[in-house]
Amino acid sequence: MTIYLEHICRTYRGVTALEDFNLSVEDDKCYVLVGPEGSGKTTALKIFLGLEKPDSGKVSRMGDYKYPSLRSAYVSQEGSLNQKKNAIWNVRKAHRTASKNRAVEELGRFLSSYEMTCPVSELSEGKRQIVEIVKALFVPADFIVLDEPFDRMTGEEKKASLEYILGQRGSRPLLMASRNEPEDGRI
Repeated sequence: MTIYLEHICRTYRGVTALEDFNLSVEDDKCYVLVGPEGSGKTTALKIFLGLEKPDSGKVSRMGDYKYPSLRSAYVSQEGSLNQKKNAIWNVRKAHRTASKNRAVEELGRFLSSYEMTCPVSELSEGKRQIVEIVKALFVPADFIVLDEPFDRMTGEEKKASLEYILGQRGSRPLLMASRNEPEDGRI
């Protein structure tokens, strides 16, 4: 399956975020939209996901697909965690049939027992971002979309998170936005 963004234009209050933007996203490939803040990366991701409509242009898909709609594993810049709840609760909330044991197993790759059970508001920004990633990848999805996923992480957290993402990805397309080029060129 391939998803196309064709001749996408999007303006907010007279400011152009995207002008004649084109992208084709294919199975088993990774894509990184790189650019400074305000260059339209988040807008492109939201249009790709169907969260926003373009002013002009179209989004289409070609090829085999299992369902009339596609599901995404999505990490936004804004975050989606309930800050008063713990990491286990937040991850389990992502999918109605999620088991506590599986949530603990996935989070245990990154967090201590205490970090899994304290309110996520007590975690560092990098660890909260890791919980966001685990939560997103906990959901059955057709593709993965990550908006600035490593922004607040230490080098070690970023490396471990990237390994986790690539290990969980399988053949699903990965679309990511970043202000910086990937350091190791792996994506």
